[in-house]
Amino acid sequence: MYSPRKNIDVSSFYISFQGKCPSPRAAHACATIGNRGYTFGGRYRDSRMNDLYYLNFDTWEWHEVIAQGVIPLGRSWHSLTRASSHTLFLFGGFTTDKQPLSDTWLYNLRTNEWVPFQSCHTDKPRLWHTACASKEGEIFVFGGCANNLLAHHKAAHSNEVLVFSVQPRSLVRLCLETVIFYKEILSGSLDCLPKHLLHSVHQRFASVNTCGS
Repeated sequence: MYSPRKNIDVSSFYISFQGKCPSPRAAHACATIGNRGYTFGGRYRDSRMNDLYYLNFDTWEWHEVIAQGVIPLGRSWHSLTRASSHTLFLFGGFTTDKQPLSDTWLYNLRTNEWVPFQSCHTDKPRLWHTACASKEGEIFVFGGCANNLLAHHKAAHSNEVLVFSVQPRSLVRLCLETVIFYKEILSGSLDCLPKHLLHSVHQRFASVNTCGS
């Protein structure tokens, strides 16, 4: 048990893992779904991998996932994000051939398949970026580098927000966006909205000029 008056015995934090552990690597990406932590890709020396593993947090056992069909290219410096209770979203990265990537993929846990995801950002490669998911089924990607930073004297750092909609927007979201679009026409009727929706509208008014809004 931790005590601020005593030194922590770090050896007590060691966990013995079971199963087939991934090989050593750097610049891989991880995401969690339920009691599983997934890791994809990464670099070892000059090779960039495209293997997928998950760690069961209840048993501390590693499992290699042999997916069906087409598998994304090996990469490093990419992002892997939980998109739903059964899907992972893979975006961008850097290949063994030193090419920055802009491709997007969804991994379905139920079918054990990688499926290419069509987006409007195929002309915007990213590596070294960060990504997170919203409650509305969107993936937000921010920052990173847009070129081969190993071959260019100056890295093309980005401060742009890329938004990927991986599921249909809810009716509430569509209605809120309509209210924002017609805010001048509807300004006299906004007080008729329920308080929680009116609060959401005011929040959207405050951020309507920000990136990705």
